[in-house]
Amino acid sequence: MDTAAIFTHFDTLNTEENTVLLLSNHLYQTVSKVWSELPGVKLVYEPLSVQNKEFLDLLSTLDITIKCSNQDLLENLARKQGVVIGTSNLTTSFIKSAFAKGFNNFLTQQSRDVLKITNVLGNEFSQTQEFSKEETTEDILENVQHSSSQSDRQICVGTLQSLQELRFLKDRIMDLKWKLPSDVRLSVELGQEFFQSTFLIATKIIGKEILDGQTSYTVDMSMFEEFACYLDTETNFSVYSRSDSTSHCSLYGNTGDEEDLILEGEIGEVDTGYWILLGNAGLADCRGLDMILLDKDYRVVRPRSPSQAFSNSLDLEFSLLTVSA
Repeated sequence: MDTAAIFTHFDTLNTEENTVLLLSNHLYQTVSKVWSELPGVKLVYEPLSVQNKEFLDLLSTLDITIKCSNQDLLENLARKQGVVIGTSNLTTSFIKSAFAKGFNNFLTQQSRDVLKITNVLGNEFSQTQEFSKEETTEDILENVQHSSSQSDRQICVGTLQSLQELRFLKDRIMDLKWKLPSDVRLSVELGQEFFQSTFLIATKIIGKEILDGQTSYTVDMSMFEEFACYLDTETNFSVYSRSDSTSHCSLYGNTGDEEDLILEGEIGEVDTGYWILLGNAGLADCRGLDMILLDKDYRVVRPRSPSQAFSNSLDLEFSLLTVSA
């Protein structure tokens, strides 16, 4: 990845912020590809961390329905956004909170999910039946036929983890469209890989120490805050700097805790005050971060702050994000 344009931008950036979220246009190119292969199918995505409102607005711009399974994310959503409520945290209070915000479409996998929602809302909700890719077309058809009749029937036919799986899901969807009643609407959930690789975090070096020939850097973020979602998972961050001279280094968060280790590996030599980039950071908690958009060549489209209001649209012909005030 050519990061020269990004570092040039940060060299001239006048900001008091030491950590910034960057969103690559490759996300939009990928979503455009999925739309072209699965026309008429609703796309669903579940942010596993609590994203800032600008990113959630961008999902709406792409007509991606947000799957919400936790209270923190729910509080960050606007009533105008397309939302389906997940069932992994289906408490009575969560059901009531979602309904109070105007979200009454629930993903259901088992009859007990439907019963739990019915006990709280009666019949004042709609449901999207959720299936896995492992379930056969015949299983789906049988389940839909035996489900209670609804005027607005919806099913989610599985999770698309990569573009390589498009052919399988496309064939399955075409088969279901042929065999299901015309009023049944289909959706597909986009896997985390689509978003993981399109997020970068730009963060500033705030400390450098060399001990026994081993260099360690400190950045102004933390595994216990922005990267908390990675604490129980194997991290696969890529790291970029302006220097071509690399050495094996450690990168720590800003808490001073020795457990606040973000990564160890080859890092280009930098000094305090320099910016570095961390890639594959799609699970970062970005609530407090400003967001910058990148075009397909990783050039900055336009810096934005959460206090500014923008309208956003995707130019499908060129797969470029258009940002206008």
